[in-house]
Amino acid sequence: MKKSAAAIISSLLVLGCAYPVFAAPKNVYTDADSGFAVQTVNPMIEYASKSSYGFQENNSTTDSYHSVAAIPADVLAQKTGIVFTTKQFKEKLAAEMSKKSGAKPDYALFRPETYTHATGQPYQNMEDSLLDCFDEDELQHAKFSYETKTVGKQTYFVISAQYPGAFDKEKGIDQRVTDKKLYITSENNILYLTESYCSAETEAAKKAKAAENKNSTLKKDYEEKGISAETAGSAVQDPKALQKALLPLTDSSLNDPKIQKALQKEREAILKGLTFFKPDKSKKNFGMNDPVLKQFVSLPDNWLYVRAAPEIKDQDGLKVNVAWTAPYTMVSNLANFAFMKDFDKDLKPEEIYNIYDESVILASYSIRKSKKNKNISDIAEEIFSIPQSDMQKALNELMPKLLNNEDLKKYAVLSNTKAKIANDGQVIKLAFDTNVKVMNRFDFLTHANLAGTRNNGLLSLYISKGDKTKTNAVANLADKVKLLPGK
Repeated sequence: MKKSAAAIISSLLVLGCAYPVFAAPKNVYTDADSGFAVQTVNPMIEYASKSSYGFQENNSTTDSYHSVAAIPADVLAQKTGIVFTTKQFKEKLAAEMSKKSGAKPDYALFRPETYTHATGQPYQNMEDSLLDCFDEDELQHAKFSYETKTVGKQTYFVISAQYPGAFDKEKGIDQRVTDKKLYITSENNILYLTESYCSAETEAAKKAKAAENKNSTLKKDYEEKGISAETAGSAVQDPKALQKALLPLTDSSLNDPKIQKALQKEREAILKGLTFFKPDKSKKNFGMNDPVLKQFVSLPDNWLYVRAAPEIKDQDGLKVNVAWTAPYTMVSNLANFAFMKDFDKDLKPEEIYNIYDESVILASYSIRKSKKNKNISDIAEEIFSIPQSDMQKALNELMPKLLNNEDLKKYAVLSNTKAKIANDGQVIKLAFDTNVKVMNRFDFLTHANLAGTRNNGLLSLYISKGDKTKTNAVANLADKVKLLPGK
């Protein structure tokens, strides 16, 4: 699950930097099928699958990641050979609570080895990733401690791991310091793993990078403005992040009592916001609630979705929701690959291509008339007044220019391209299908749909490796979304 939480979120966190941050009320993510609910305040980024949910709060002082995974007893037995019931689990937990020492327990579900996946080995299915909380290097070098903790009526067994990190410039080793807690509990014969993960650069890595950037003109320009070049992006997007930009976490600050106190406070809040209940298998299938279009988008059970700044609002009457959805195992393997590689030195496009399978980008919007966009209705009416035949003619004239663009051909060559536009006076729909050869080496198939009314719209972009659609249900997600009431 470490790859599910820290790796997935951190490898995709760059998405969040592209959008402004806005305050939001507390909200609750509920997984009825798995029997848990998580309360959040204002996630900078979040992901969800059929059995898990992970997020990073925008107002986090420590930039920590949190996640919850639900593992049914039968799945755990199949994956690990460990047979358990909630009754048995709670008996073992009660026995640990009566002990005074924090020695490593004998019970398999309280030992970190149970939640370890072989380093470098790809995940074969979603459960492999959900059970991955520690790697082999952590088992060898991290400092582990064990305790029980009761929050409200729920008692957890807690595995704490402090990993010292490692840095060796000559050998290309740059592993971050980590502070991790795994809270383990059980209800309704389901094992729940709640992970909280915080990381920071080692002091050695920080000094080495500072020396490399010493003469950087860009860094000097930023520092004259009082902003660290390394974290300028987040500082610009969120003025509250300026303090963190000036004082990025290092191994020394991670051990600072103030940082530890803040981290503990955040973790307490997560546990207080967790609730468990009897799973309801009669509820709707896995999917994503689109807060802009106020619709539920169904997804395959073995997929996940990631959202940066889950709902974006501005002062001009515009709301936007951007999400990326893909097979869970593929995303976990990509994140695992990213964690093990130095992208500046070791990145090989063919390695990423070999792991990639298919995914969909979804972007929805709604817009209402406001003081700053008084003419929005007039603009919409002008667009909708254009006859469909004129729109298709313009599109047909544009396509040869696109296909023969020499600058584009340097990076990607399009073939078997089809483009069609429709305008019925209420909805304008654009469909664009093409095969793409990237860098003259990598083949993809893309299927794009853009549909818009005078008030809202949706973009769906499906990208599959090879020349065929793999999962038709997600390739045509946009066709299932209703943009007009009653249609």
